[in-house]
Amino acid sequence: MKNYINELVKRHRRLNRLIDNCRAAGRQQEMQKLKRIRLRIKDKIVAAKRELDPVTA
Repeated sequence: MKNYINELVKRHRRLNRLIDNCRAAGRQQEMQKLKRIRLRIKDKIVAAKRELDPVTA
């Protein structure tokens, strides 16, 4: 499960970099799509952490 969370965190970081690049290039539609994907990944991270340790999450 921790490997799954780590992989999601890596994907989230990659998306952050892509979003920053889109912002610099002025590609608004692509940036909005990437933000939605990033949010879904963040939700998965939170859910996985909660499943792993429901007391501290």
